[in-house]
Amino acid sequence: MDQATRRDLLKSAAVAPLGTLAARPARAQSAKRPKSKRDLMQEVLHMEAKPGYIPAGFFMHFGVTGDAAVKAHLDHFRGTGMDFVKIQMDEQSLPANNEIKTPRDWSKIPVLPEKWWEPSLYLLRRLVQEAKSEALIIQTLYSPYQLAKQAVPWKLLVEHVREDSDLVCRGMENITLSVLHFVQAAVRLGVDGFYTCTQGGETNRLAERTLFNRAVKNYDMLLYKEISQMVPYNIMHICDYDGTYSDFSARFQDYPGQVVNVPLAADGKPLSLRQAAAMFRRPVMGGLDRLGVISTGSVEAVRKATLDVLKDAPANFILGADCTVSAKTPRENLRVAIQTAHEYRT
Repeated sequence: MDQATRRDLLKSAAVAPLGTLAARPARAQSAKRPKSKRDLMQEVLHMEAKPGYIPAGFFMHFGVTGDAAVKAHLDHFRGTGMDFVKIQMDEQSLPANNEIKTPRDWSKIPVLPEKWWEPSLYLLRRLVQEAKSEALIIQTLYSPYQLAKQAVPWKLLVEHVREDSDLVCRGMENITLSVLHFVQAAVRLGVDGFYTCTQGGETNRLAERTLFNRAVKNYDMLLYKEISQMVPYNIMHICDYDGTYSDFSARFQDYPGQVVNVPLAADGKPLSLRQAAAMFRRPVMGGLDRLGVISTGSVEAVRKATLDVLKDAPANFILGADCTVSAKTPRENLRVAIQTAHEYRT
């Protein structure tokens, strides 16, 4: 990719105002047509009203690819009764790059063309064909930082950022351009939105705000601001799989996303859904611990835990977990949690 093309693509990705958060108007409902899962999900965006229905969804890694992944996603969506199809980003990972030994080597990270993403695009294409008439199709999208730590061990990535963040950012720019190629193709295929993720700012990673902003947040925002202009339903996931966060509000409050999937704790204390909704001033998603009762408890214990979450939840809310649940989680547990949410306000 020549210099002019690179500049044009990066410039086009950065023109949106920081964090396009305004909800899109819901389509007018026909008196003769029952509301679809798509309609019910979109109603959550309207902060001036309390929806009469609480959508819900839980995700897991299926451990298969290709047509087997298509079937696994559809079986999970229909078998649990969840309200949207959330596509895992398991088909591909950034290739390990053994040439990166110093910060200067990050310029060797290639810009991947759209055709490189074909295995992931195949899964998306099939699921759009099979299920878009039923529900929103939401594609998982890892951040440039998350993909960078697929190319090198995370400890080396963090070490290089601390040594010379400007040199590392040459590679982060190339990764961002690669992901933009995937995003543009996904939008053409009919995706409704993205489940965008962030990591890197944990207390045991790049907690220093200057380094986090330079090497992580700048590229998150570049990518996610572009997405916010292209599709109407994006869920921002603040992932605490690798560790906890400090300065939580200041670090993440301006991230784009119509909905925010929040962790259960921040700044060393519990983070309630009501607190998160007030902090982000938009709908939130979560409530249940991915490692807790939803994964290991009985059906009745799951029902009780779900009711406890729903009693204290804000009006505009999607029931879910703080992150991906274990692949060993009983489907009946997920189905009961989702059904309990669906029936709570009816």
